[in-house]
Amino acid sequence: MDNNALLKNMDVSDIPETYQPVVSLIGLENFLKMCQYAMGTEVYFPMQESVLRNARNRLIIQEYNGHNLVELSRKYNLTAKQIGNIVKGSNSP
Repeated sequence: MDNNALLKNMDVSDIPETYQPVVSLIGLENFLKMCQYAMGTEVYFPMQESVLRNARNRLIIQEYNGHNLVELSRKYNLTAKQIGNIVKGSNSP
C-alpha cells in the first residue's frame, strides 16, 4: 500500500502516548515529517539558551557603548566579565 494513503488516514490517537506532547507542540504533519527525517534514529535538540546565544551576543555588542557593562549584565543576566568577553571577542579578526 502507498504510504500517502496511510498518511492521509493517520490520526493523532495513532501516535504513541510518549510522543503526544511533541505532536501537541508541532502538530501531526510536522511530527510525521520529523519521523521521516530521523528514520528511527535519536535526534538531539539543544537547549533554547544555546540556540539563542549568538543572537543575544549580537544584541549585547550592538548595545555596548563602552560604559554600560553593569547595565548590560543586569539586562542579560550575565556578569560584567562575561559581557566584557563577548564585546572583546567581537573585535577579534
